[in-house]
Amino acid sequence: MKSWTTWTVTCIILCSIGFMPLHTSAVDTIGGTSLIQAQVNEPTRTAPTPTPNLTSTSSFDSTIRSWQAILAKEDGFAGWLHARWNSYSLGPGTHGWVVILTDQGHEVGYMIVHATDAGGFRLTEYGTGPAPLFSLATLYRSLIQQELIPSATLYDDFVSNDTITKDRLYMDTLTSVWKIALGGETYYLDAKSGELLPLTEDPTPRMAMDTSSSSDLSHGTSQTLIRPSFDPYERLPWITGTPLQITSLPELQVALEKQDDLTYVTKLYGDQVTMPLTVTGYQQWIYGDNYLILEHDGPRYVLLDPSLMLGKIYP
Repeated sequence: MKSWTTWTVTCIILCSIGFMPLHTSAVDTIGGTSLIQAQVNEPTRTAPTPTPNLTSTSSFDSTIRSWQAILAKEDGFAGWLHARWNSYSLGPGTHGWVVILTDQGHEVGYMIVHATDAGGFRLTEYGTGPAPLFSLATLYRSLIQQELIPSATLYDDFVSNDTITKDRLYMDTLTSVWKIALGGETYYLDAKSGELLPLTEDPTPRMAMDTSSSSDLSHGTSQTLIRPSFDPYERLPWITGTPLQITSLPELQVALEKQDDLTYVTKLYGDQVTMPLTVTGYQQWIYGDNYLILEHDGPRYVLLDPSLMLGKIYP
């Protein structure tokens, strides 16, 4: 899929003549270290940053293991069954973590987890595929492609290099970036694709994170719909068309029944970036949350309600 990043005004001009920005490409071997080796040699799981109301690290671990086992039973998540996981903090004061799952050295998915006010945990986002959110392997490839680090740099050396500051920032739904400091400069890259962003300071959250209740996956899903993905750049009603009025799961279900293709569009970083993503379906949990499924270098399951408030859906 072509790069999602669409600079305001420039995007419309480029799209109209059929030109899309270059998307970060993957490579089979990373600087002399294979991708499998690179992922196996990532730092071991770090203990979650202490936060108010958290019961214990063991509570965090048991919650992640429980969610992993439950999700592994869902279509597309089979690779999670025997996966190992590492957790990393998501920026100061967020009380959030990204959990990266690997199976036999291959990255197979991720979870975004936030602590709740009552001491539990909220599953803010999750997804599958070989390019999880906040993947160090994706970041490494992108920095080499952008010529921000030498191409001869080995992956293991990059990961262990403390002179390169690698901060993960998850501000709200789809506002997720790497903040990289190296050589006296600061760079921001998209946490999923690794694309360089036109930012000069940390992005501002567009809405507050809802941490009022914990996620409950124990009763399983009530409904899941997954449709094939498509390239949102092949047809462009999201540039000149009118969005659908969708504010709830029932309205989304009706739209999916009536429309062959739906595109979710959100504007990020003070409208500097427009992100169009394929809507591939939804997942509804019994006594749990509803998630919108978007295609972005792999499936992203994002909380439905904030997604609908922060973006629009076009037919």
